[in-house]
Amino acid sequence: MRRDEGQCTTKYSDGRRCEQPGTDVDHVVPHSLGGSDDLSNLALTCSWHHARKSSSEGGTAAALTRASVHRKPPTHPALDD
Repeated sequence: MRRDEGQCTTKYSDGRRCEQPGTDVDHVVPHSLGGSDDLSNLALTCSWHHARKSSSEGGTAAALTRASVHRKPPTHPALDD
């Protein structure tokens, strides 16, 4: 909290930093994607930005564990040799 000055560290597309108080410690790279608990991988965020980021990461982690199924494309009987 001291390092991030008690403020959310999320930056907007125009470069401005979120002005809300930092209430949550966020893993920049989450455990599910290989992140660690090192201080360099932690950032202070407001609860809104933390929830938004975590929601997006959950989908990414789930996609990595989902089995990929590739089916042969169907052909029309008239085109078979």
